Amino acid sequence: MEKVIQFDQASRLKDIASVYSQIDDSYLYSHVTPDSDTTLLIDTTPYKLEGTFILLVRSKTPFEVEINMERYTLQRDSFTVLFPGNVMRLVSDVPADLDAYMLYFDLKFLQGVHINMSAVAIPPLIEKPVPVQTLSSSEADLVTRYLQLLYLNTIDETNPVINRSIATSLIAAFFYQMVQFYHRRISGLIDMKDTAKNNLGRRHDYVREFIKLVHLEYVHERSVSYYADKLFITPKYLSLLVKEATGRSAAKWIDDFVIMEAKSMLRFSNRNIQQVAYALNFPTQSSFGKYFKHLTGMSPTEYQKS
Repeated sequence: MEKVIQFDQASRLKDIASVYSQIDDSYLYSHVTPDSDTTLLIDTTPYKLEGTFILLVRSKTPFEVEINMERYTLQRDSFTVLFPGNVMRLVSDVPADLDAYMLYFDLKFLQGVHINMSAVAIPPLIEKPVPVQTLSSSEADLVTRYLQLLYLNTIDETNPVINRSIATSLIAAFFYQMVQFYHRRISGLIDMKDTAKNNLGRRHDYVREFIKLVHLEYVHERSVSYYADKLFITPKYLSLLVKEATGRSAAKWIDDFVIMEAKSMLRFSNRNIQQVAYALNFPTQSSFGKYFKHLTGMSPTEYQKS
């Protein structure tokens, strides 16, 4: 049986980390270094998160963890994001040279982070996204700078209200930066598949432009023919190019963007289902409900309660 990690349990990192700070009882920052007492981290009990946990590993010695019953190796520049309900367990020993940055915040704090969901709600590159990604060295350096800024903000006790506002703004900027990394991977995936087929050039550009257009206009337009017209090619040809380059159909790309936005609105905004339906350009709440259930297997109401 897994233990539940609430904020008060997560705050025990202050007994371990070389550097630790927090804002109120909903957000904390910690930096574990080789000087930290990592013996306190030796615990193979599964832990279920009630908040969002972000981890960046900068040490060289790899170690293993289990996330949602699947095993992952964390090594230098591994970046992990875990959401409420995720279960994590340490599998191997913590390395003596452990160097890791950690953020933990609850839903209350996240609701104060003002993010343009149309900008960040992007579908995964693969059908089953993994919680652990390996960043490039330059990406990891940039993430480290964001985390260090968050720490410098929390140790200034001049005005806690302003500190919290700065923290939420930095977290929003951090999310945008991660989306920028994700777009690089979208381009990289297309480049890799095109290179493998020796088919660079205009076909490659069509797919890039399609994904950019969908990202900009999916709230208003959900038909493949609309985007094909924008690119001056036929819907059939566009679908073929997108499928070859990304492994998923053009229609699925559009649906994934819409569903990601719908889930974000239903979970994090104060809009009711009818307002979400209209915001996503559905003619009626009923048509939105049918669309959502067809793609997710549950109604908007069921999703909000899940």
